[in-house]
Amino acid sequence: MSQTKPRVNLPDYPAELQADPRDLPYDKDQLRRFYEAMKLARTFEEKLASLYRQGKINGAVYLGMGQEATSVGSVSVLKQGDFFTTVARNLSAYFYKGVEPRDVMARWMGKDIPPSHGRELGLFLADIKNLGNPPYHNGSMASWIPSGAGYALAFKLRKQPNVMLAFTGDGATSPGDFYEGLNFASIHKLPLVIICEVNQFAYSTSLAKQMPVENVADRAPAFNIYAETHFGNDLFLVMEAARRGIEHARGGKGPALIEFKTFRQRGHGEHDDMAYVAPELREFWADRDPIKMYREWLLKRARFKPEEIAAIEDGIAARVDSAIQYAEAQPMPKPESVTERLFAPSPHDPKPEDRLNRYEPIETPSIPGLTASHDKSTGGHF
Repeated sequence: MSQTKPRVNLPDYPAELQADPRDLPYDKDQLRRFYEAMKLARTFEEKLASLYRQGKINGAVYLGMGQEATSVGSVSVLKQGDFFTTVARNLSAYFYKGVEPRDVMARWMGKDIPPSHGRELGLFLADIKNLGNPPYHNGSMASWIPSGAGYALAFKLRKQPNVMLAFTGDGATSPGDFYEGLNFASIHKLPLVIICEVNQFAYSTSLAKQMPVENVADRAPAFNIYAETHFGNDLFLVMEAARRGIEHARGGKGPALIEFKTFRQRGHGEHDDMAYVAPELREFWADRDPIKMYREWLLKRARFKPEEIAAIEDGIAARVDSAIQYAEAQPMPKPESVTERLFAPSPHDPKPEDRLNRYEPIETPSIPGLTASHDKSTGGHF
C-alpha cells in the first residue's frame, strides 16, 4: 500500500518587496551597499561550495544562502561600539561591515594568516576592534547567548550606550543555554538583542518536531521580554524590526527577541543533500529568495538600470576570483607551530629558541608499545 506524503504548510509571504522607495531613508549608494553585501556573500559561498567538492577546504562547510537579508538588515542598524556575534550563516553581515573576501577565503583554506593563523577556518571571524565582533569558541548550541549576556552586562556596568546582538537559529532555542542567557539578561535588563533566523530545519529536524509552539517568539513571555515575528527575506521589514528591538534594548528596557522566518537553501552543511526537504517547500522559498526579490525591487521600484546591476555583479565575481587566487598563494601553518597561541602571552613563556630540541626523537619513544618496532611476540595490548 502506498504511503501518502505529509501535507506541507506554506506561509502567506509575498514574492516581492512591498516598500515604496519614496518612504525609505536610504539614498542610492546605501541601497547599492545592501545589494553588494548580499550578492557578494552568495557568490562567495557558491564558489566555496565548489572548492569544498574539489577538496580545497579543510573541514565541513556551512553556508547561509537564503538568509542574507536577515544578516545585512540586522547589522545595518547597529551603531559604533555595538557588538554582534554569529556562528555559521551570516557571512553577508561581515561583508557589509567591510571584511575582505580574500581574508575569509584564506581562513577557509586553513592558511597561515592573521588573526587565527589557520586555527579556526572561516566560521569564526572575531575582531572586536574593527567589527565589534567578539570571539566565539564554543561548539555548544546557543552558548553564544549567555556569553552575549555577559558582554551586555559589561556595557551596562560601564554605562556604555551599546547593545550586544546575537544571531541564532531556531534549533539553538531549545538547549538550556538559550534559556539561561535570556533569563539572566531579562532579570538584569541587559541590552541583549537575539536575532533568531528560523530557517525551517535544525539540521534535518523540522520545526514541528523541535518546538511545541508555532513561533520562537512565543517563548518570550516566559522571560517577560520584548519580541516580534516577521518575514525574514524582506530586507526592509528586517531593518525595521531589528531597529525596534535594538532601540528597546538600548533604551534600558531589557533584552529583545526578534524572530525572522526564512529558509536555508542548502543542507545543514555541504555534506547534507537536503533529501528531507519537500520539493514544494524549496520551490516556495526559491520564489522568495531575498537577493532575487531585492534585485527585482532595485530594477522596478528604485530605478536602478540593468547595466548598473550587471556592473555590481561583475565586480563581485572579480573580487571572489581574486580572493581565491590570494588564498591559494598563502602558506599553510608550520607543523611545529601547533602548540603556539593556545594561551595568552606571559612574560614567563620560553623564547622560541629555547623550545628547540625539547621533543623526544621518535627513535626513543616514551611508550615503546606505540611504535612499529615493538616486539609483539610477548603479547600485551599493542
